[in-house]
Amino acid sequence: MAYAGSRFQTPLYVGDGTGQVEKDSARVFHLLELHFSTPLYLTDNFYNIDYDSVTAPDTGTNTYNAAGQLLGFGSVSETTQIKVNSISVSISGVDTGDISDIVHGDVFNKRVVIYRTFLDDNNAFQTNRTFVMFDGNIRNFSATEGAEESTISLNVASHWSNFEATKGRRTNKSSQAFTKQYNSTNTFVNDTGFDFSSTQVRDIRWGAE
Repeated sequence: MAYAGSRFQTPLYVGDGTGQVEKDSARVFHLLELHFSTPLYLTDNFYNIDYDSVTAPDTGTNTYNAAGQLLGFGSVSETTQIKVNSISVSISGVDTGDISDIVHGDVFNKRVVIYRTFLDDNNAFQTNRTFVMFDGNIRNFSATEGAEESTISLNVASHWSNFEATKGRRTNKSSQAFTKQYNSTNTFVNDTGFDFSSTQVRDIRWGAE
Protein backbone atom coordinates (compact mmCIF):
# COMPACT_ATOMS: atom_id res chain seq x y z
CA MET A 1 0.00 0.00 0.00
CA ALA A 2 1.27 3.45 -0.84
CA TYR A 3 2.27 5.82 1.93
CA ALA A 4 -0.93 7.40 3.26
CA GLY A 5 0.53 10.78 4.14
CA SER A 6 2.00 13.57 2.08
CA ARG A 7 5.22 12.89 0.18
CA PHE A 8 6.74 15.73 2.21
CA GLN A 9 6.28 13.81 5.43
CA THR A 10 8.48 11.11 6.94
CA PRO A 11 10.27 9.06 5.65
CA LEU A 12 10.71 11.36 2.63
CA TYR A 13 10.90 14.63 4.54
CA VAL A 14 12.45 14.63 7.99
CA GLY A 15 13.49 18.26 8.39
CA ASP A 16 17.14 17.70 9.24
CA GLY A 17 18.50 17.16 5.74
CA THR A 18 18.37 13.35 5.84
CA GLY A 19 14.99 12.87 4.14
CA GLN A 20 14.95 11.67 0.54
CA VAL A 21 13.51 14.93 -0.85
CA GLU A 22 16.00 16.96 1.19
CA LYS A 23 19.10 15.41 -0.35
CA ASP A 24 21.04 16.80 -3.31
CA SER A 25 20.00 13.76 -5.36
CA ALA A 26 17.43 11.02 -5.03
CA ARG A 27 17.05 7.60 -6.65
CA VAL A 28 13.54 7.21 -8.00
CA PHE A 29 11.54 5.19 -10.49
CA HIS A 30 7.89 5.06 -11.53
CA LEU A 31 5.03 2.58 -11.72
CA LEU A 32 2.39 3.00 -14.42
CA GLU A 33 -1.10 1.50 -14.39
CA LEU A 34 -3.17 1.51 -17.61
CA HIS A 35 -6.69 0.44 -16.72
CA PHE A 36 -7.57 -1.16 -20.07
CA SER A 37 -9.89 -4.15 -20.45
CA THR A 38 -6.66 -6.11 -20.01
CA PRO A 39 -4.69 -3.89 -17.60
CA LEU A 40 -1.05 -3.02 -18.29
CA TYR A 41 1.43 -2.58 -15.44
CA LEU A 42 4.74 -0.99 -16.46
CA THR A 43 7.79 0.49 -14.75
CA ASP A 44 10.85 2.44 -15.85
CA ASN A 45 12.90 0.59 -13.25
CA PHE A 46 15.58 -1.82 -14.52
CA TYR A 47 13.89 -4.87 -12.93
CA ASN A 48 10.27 -5.94 -12.44
CA ILE A 49 8.45 -4.66 -9.38
CA ASP A 50 5.75 -6.58 -7.49
CA TYR A 51 3.35 -4.15 -5.85
CA ASP A 52 -0.12 -4.31 -4.31
CA SER A 53 -1.62 -1.02 -5.43
CA VAL A 54 -4.83 0.37 -3.95
CA THR A 55 -5.79 1.80 -7.35
CA ALA A 56 -5.10 -1.24 -9.55
CA PRO A 57 -8.15 -2.85 -11.21
CA ASP A 58 -6.76 -6.28 -10.30
CA THR A 59 -6.79 -7.25 -6.64
CA GLY A 60 -3.67 -8.42 -4.89
CA THR A 61 -0.06 -8.01 -5.97
CA ASN A 62 0.66 -7.20 -9.62
CA THR A 63 3.94 -7.30 -11.50
CA TYR A 64 5.01 -4.01 -13.12
CA ASN A 65 7.08 -5.03 -16.13
CA ALA A 66 10.48 -3.46 -16.78
CA ALA A 67 10.78 -4.54 -20.42
CA GLY A 68 11.35 -0.99 -21.67
CA GLN A 69 7.72 -0.39 -22.64
CA LEU A 70 7.39 2.76 -20.51
CA LEU A 71 9.37 5.36 -22.45
CA GLY A 72 8.52 8.40 -20.35
CA PHE A 73 5.94 11.04 -19.50
CA GLY A 74 5.66 14.80 -19.30
CA SER A 75 6.09 17.05 -16.28
CA VAL A 76 3.28 17.01 -13.74
CA SER A 77 1.99 20.45 -12.73
CA GLU A 78 0.15 21.16 -9.50
CA THR A 79 -1.97 24.30 -9.03
CA THR A 80 -4.47 25.66 -6.54
CA GLN A 81 -6.98 26.26 -9.33
CA ILE A 82 -9.72 23.83 -10.33
CA LYS A 83 -8.57 23.23 -13.88
CA VAL A 84 -7.48 20.52 -16.26
CA ASN A 85 -3.93 19.30 -15.79
CA SER A 86 -2.76 16.91 -18.47
CA ILE A 87 0.41 15.02 -19.35
CA SER A 88 1.63 12.94 -22.25
CA VAL A 89 2.59 9.33 -21.51
CA SER A 90 4.77 7.54 -24.06
CA ILE A 91 4.91 3.77 -24.29
CA SER A 92 6.64 1.51 -26.77
CA GLY A 93 4.61 0.09 -29.63
CA VAL A 94 7.07 -2.74 -30.30
CA ASP A 95 4.59 -5.15 -28.75
CA THR A 96 1.99 -5.33 -31.53
CA GLY A 97 -0.53 -6.68 -29.06
CA ASP A 98 -0.43 -3.40 -27.15
CA ILE A 99 -0.96 -1.39 -30.33
CA SER A 100 -3.95 -3.53 -31.27
CA ASP A 101 -5.51 -3.14 -27.81
CA ILE A 102 -5.16 0.65 -27.97
CA VAL A 103 -6.03 1.33 -31.62
CA HIS A 104 -8.88 -1.15 -31.86
CA GLY A 105 -10.03 -1.13 -28.25
CA ASP A 106 -11.89 1.35 -26.10
CA VAL A 107 -9.17 3.32 -24.32
CA PHE A 108 -10.85 6.73 -24.19
CA ASN A 109 -11.57 7.84 -20.62
CA LYS A 110 -9.72 4.83 -19.20
CA ARG A 111 -7.91 5.51 -15.96
CA VAL A 112 -4.14 5.99 -15.83
CA VAL A 113 -2.24 6.11 -12.53
CA ILE A 114 1.45 6.95 -12.10
CA TYR A 115 3.30 6.21 -8.87
CA ARG A 116 6.72 7.57 -7.92
CA THR A 117 8.84 5.65 -5.46
CA PHE A 118 12.05 6.64 -3.68
CA LEU A 119 14.65 3.93 -3.22
CA ASP A 120 16.23 3.60 0.20
CA ASP A 121 19.96 3.85 0.88
CA ASN A 122 20.37 0.22 -0.24
CA ASN A 123 18.58 0.89 -3.56
CA ALA A 124 15.70 -1.28 -2.38
CA PHE A 125 12.01 -0.73 -3.16
CA GLN A 126 9.76 0.01 -0.18
CA THR A 127 6.02 0.58 -0.29
CA ASN A 128 6.13 3.34 2.35
CA ARG A 129 8.25 5.43 -0.04
CA THR A 130 5.70 5.20 -2.87
CA PHE A 131 3.01 7.78 -3.60
CA VAL A 132 0.56 8.68 -6.36
CA MET A 133 2.14 11.20 -8.71
CA PHE A 134 -0.70 11.51 -11.22
CA ASP A 135 -4.20 10.08 -11.59
CA GLY A 136 -6.27 10.82 -14.67
CA ASN A 137 -8.11 9.56 -17.73
CA ILE A 138 -7.11 9.16 -21.37
CA ARG A 139 -8.43 11.94 -23.60
CA ASN A 140 -6.85 10.86 -26.87
CA PHE A 141 -3.84 9.02 -28.27
CA SER A 142 -1.53 8.92 -31.27
CA ALA A 143 0.69 6.20 -32.71
CA THR A 144 3.96 6.91 -34.51
CA GLU A 145 5.56 4.23 -36.66
CA GLY A 146 9.14 4.47 -37.91
CA ALA A 147 11.69 2.21 -39.53
CA GLU A 148 13.34 1.44 -36.22
CA GLU A 149 10.84 2.47 -33.56
CA SER A 150 7.18 2.60 -32.69
CA THR A 151 5.70 4.91 -30.06
CA ILE A 152 2.22 5.34 -28.64
CA SER A 153 1.51 8.69 -26.97
CA LEU A 154 -1.42 8.94 -24.57
CA ASN A 155 -2.83 12.33 -23.59
CA VAL A 156 -3.98 11.90 -19.99
CA ALA A 157 -6.00 14.54 -18.15
CA SER A 158 -6.83 14.85 -14.47
CA HIS A 159 -10.38 14.14 -13.30
CA TRP A 160 -10.99 17.91 -13.17
CA SER A 161 -11.46 17.69 -16.94
CA ASN A 162 -15.14 16.89 -16.24
CA PHE A 163 -15.63 20.55 -15.28
CA GLU A 164 -14.80 21.54 -18.85
CA ALA A 165 -16.93 18.89 -20.54
CA THR A 166 -18.99 20.07 -23.49
CA LYS A 167 -22.70 19.83 -22.81
CA GLY A 168 -24.90 17.79 -25.10
CA ARG A 169 -24.38 14.61 -27.09
CA ARG A 170 -21.74 13.74 -29.65
CA THR A 171 -23.12 12.00 -32.70
CA ASN A 172 -20.63 9.19 -33.05
CA LYS A 173 -20.62 5.48 -32.29
CA SER A 174 -18.18 5.68 -29.39
CA SER A 175 -20.18 8.36 -27.56
CA GLN A 176 -23.43 6.47 -28.09
CA ALA A 177 -22.03 3.14 -26.91
CA PHE A 178 -20.92 4.51 -23.54
CA THR A 179 -23.86 6.79 -22.81
CA LYS A 180 -25.89 5.55 -19.85
CA GLN A 181 -29.58 4.94 -20.23
CA TYR A 182 -31.91 7.14 -18.20
CA ASN A 183 -32.12 6.12 -14.55
CA SER A 184 -29.96 3.05 -15.21
CA THR A 185 -26.36 1.88 -15.22
CA ASN A 186 -26.89 0.17 -18.59
CA THR A 187 -25.34 1.71 -21.70
CA PHE A 188 -26.25 1.75 -25.39
CA VAL A 189 -23.33 -0.50 -26.27
CA ASN A 190 -25.31 -2.38 -28.94
CA ASP A 191 -26.94 0.70 -30.46
CA THR A 192 -25.79 1.36 -34.04
CA GLY A 193 -27.99 4.39 -34.67
CA PHE A 194 -25.07 6.79 -35.08
CA ASP A 195 -22.89 4.57 -37.28
CA PHE A 196 -23.55 6.72 -40.34
CA SER A 197 -24.15 10.06 -38.64
CA SER A 198 -21.08 11.51 -40.38
CA THR A 199 -23.04 11.53 -43.65
CA GLN A 200 -25.40 14.15 -42.24
CA VAL A 201 -24.49 17.76 -43.03
CA ARG A 202 -27.09 19.30 -40.74
CA ASP A 203 -27.90 19.04 -37.07
CA ILE A 204 -29.73 15.91 -35.98
CA ARG A 205 -32.93 16.75 -34.14
CA TRP A 206 -33.17 14.81 -30.89
CA GLY A 207 -36.32 14.59 -28.77
CA ALA A 208 -39.78 16.10 -29.08
CA GLU A 209 -40.37 19.14 -31.28
